[in-house]
Amino acid sequence: MKKILLLLLLIPNLSFAFGGNQSPSHTPDKNQTGNEKGKIVEIFKEIKFNPSIGEPMSVETGESIFTEGTFIEGKKINIPLDLDFMMPGAFFIPFPVEIQSGDIYLTEIYLKYSYFCSPLNKANASFPGLGSVVVSGDCIGMRLNNSTSELEWLVDNSIRNGMTSIWTKSLSQEEREIYKVKKTNRPFKVRNLKTIEFDGYYGEQLHFTFTESQGSQKESKEYTFDYDKKPTIVGIKGNIFKILNASNIELVYEWVKLRK
Repeated sequence: MKKILLLLLLIPNLSFAFGGNQSPSHTPDKNQTGNEKGKIVEIFKEIKFNPSIGEPMSVETGESIFTEGTFIEGKKINIPLDLDFMMPGAFFIPFPVEIQSGDIYLTEIYLKYSYFCSPLNKANASFPGLGSVVVSGDCIGMRLNNSTSELEWLVDNSIRNGMTSIWTKSLSQEEREIYKVKKTNRPFKVRNLKTIEFDGYYGEQLHFTFTESQGSQKESKEYTFDYDKKPTIVGIKGNIFKILNASNIELVYEWVKLRK
């Protein structure tokens, strides 16, 4: 029996759609495919930091006020509630998928799709009689069509199966309004990068970290400035900005001058 069930999982091209049991928003797909995702691609962008001078801006603690370089932007999708639904499987047999709430981050970029994978300690896919059907390196989460920007639920257990095994489920109209791809302040991959991050206001001081990266090599330097709740002008590496307000959770500031 186990051999038969394993065979079913190894034939993604014969998958069929079934609705999920998590909520009415999981509607059946007309077709399921096991199309290959294509090769891994890396599309770097060169970003020149060019903010408006004198315009009030705000960031939360841990976020960057300055980002410049050549890198691939980081992205994430928020899962607001724990999910428990059925993924269309082979030979009319759906299998259960669980994803815990939280952010899932851009994990890999392929020619056709970008993968957003949940850590496997926060997600699971199983099959009757087999238990878990994913191993390290497999993906449970969502994938983004790089051409159409359409999102789908995803289980890619190609590593576990030893062959291309990709299972997808379309989002309902309701889900399309809930699940959105958003940029993060931390790049996905870096060639060269300079950042200034706000680390918080505590001990009557403002705390920042300047980081310069070249590939996997990174150097950081911390900066602290006294702040008495009055507008204060500070500078880091020739970049001058005015602090308008600060707390342990947020910084309000405006740029005065940038290093050329």
